Amino acid sequence: MRVGWPVAVGVAAVVLSLIGLLARRAIQRDPKSEADTRVDSAGRGSSSQSQPQSGEGYTDAQINTAANYLFASVNPSLPENRYFTPFAKEKISWIATEIKADKLSIILLKNVAGSGLDFEDLMASGRPEGKPVIVIARPRFLDLLAEGTGTSFNQQQRNDFALGLVHEVVHLQNANPGNPADLEDRLHEEFRAWREVDVNVVRQFRKLGQPMNGVFIQTDDALRSCGDKLPCEPLGAILLPGEKRRSTR
Repeated sequence: MRVGWPVAVGVAAVVLSLIGLLARRAIQRDPKSEADTRVDSAGRGSSSQSQPQSGEGYTDAQINTAANYLFASVNPSLPENRYFTPFAKEKISWIATEIKADKLSIILLKNVAGSGLDFEDLMASGRPEGKPVIVIARPRFLDLLAEGTGTSFNQQQRNDFALGLVHEVVHLQNANPGNPADLEDRLHEEFRAWREVDVNVVRQFRKLGQPMNGVFIQTDDALRSCGDKLPCEPLGAILLPGEKRRSTR
């Protein structure tokens, strides 16, 4: 998995909006609680208590339900997420605050062609129309679902998703990320974001034995070998291939 920066979302792209997700508790945790907000194929909220049953053959409604459950599962206020670092809690809570204030949008991108997303990207972020947006690539999101049991999200899925969100917030909160069209600027910004997330979250997760995608372990090892100083050649070796692919799109 790799999170990308930034993404261009064209007006012709098929997108599904996700709203009000992080402030709500997962329904399976408390059946008596208020129903989670799910976004259907028309982009309007409705309630649902169903969970997708397999990693393949999802309908749009099932994918939206899965996304809502996954967002709810990384809510920093949940007792099971008490191991989240203060940095991770602050970044994920920031998303909920910004969505509530209508200052941030999260979209599930159904058609990634022409979006600038690499095949490895689960998430990307940017300001395509002046408003901050976090994009989730539906093809990679389906891969994420397939990596689990198909009926619930495992610990690694939740950790990977939370780390991706934190990574994108680090990008969005940077007032001067450089020129997205310039490979050197993009790589410089990715260096910064990966180091911030690694030092403030990944390293602590790793110390606790929390499962996560191997790329986080690889980048942590790379940064350690550089004494956490940038630029870091081993980290560049991991990130550069994907950034070069984006340059040709």
